[in-house]
Amino acid sequence: MSRFIAAHSVPFTEEALIGLAKEEAPKFKEVGITWIRTHCDFDDNKHFCEWEAPNKEGIEQIFKRLDIPFDGIYPVKIFTVATASFEK
Repeated sequence: MSRFIAAHSVPFTEEALIGLAKEEAPKFKEVGITWIRTHCDFDDNKHFCEWEAPNKEGIEQIFKRLDIPFDGIYPVKIFTVATASFEK
């Protein structure tokens, strides 16, 4: 499964993210997509969400269905500094 980072420049609140995680994230798994984690900068309204999905189009469809704006969705490889290696 491929990994992606979705970048958002929107004023999410902690409550909104918690609600999405509880209400919507289980539905994503039904279509083979997993929202893994989000790095949040609430002061500057920047959020970086890590996803696992077969392709970025599936993530785009989720955002469109939920009316969540996004700056971009980027395929990424995971690099672990401690082992100086990429995740396979």
